[in-house]
Amino acid sequence: MRFMRNKHVVMFLSVIALLFVLVGCGSSEEESAGEITLVNEQGEEVTLTNKERATILFHFTEVG
Repeated sequence: MRFMRNKHVVMFLSVIALLFVLVGCGSSEEESAGEITLVNEQGEEVTLTNKERATILFHFTEVG
């Protein structure tokens, strides 16, 4: 009996975790599909998917 109760608790927690993952992967109505924008030095929004103008992106990480 105790084993069945533990099994149900584990199953319930697994379903809750799956729901959190699915909610996190959902899309927002505000964002354009596949549109990634950043702000440059002049404060202008730059889209990374613009095929007419090349964009160089530097990503720095702290080491140590």
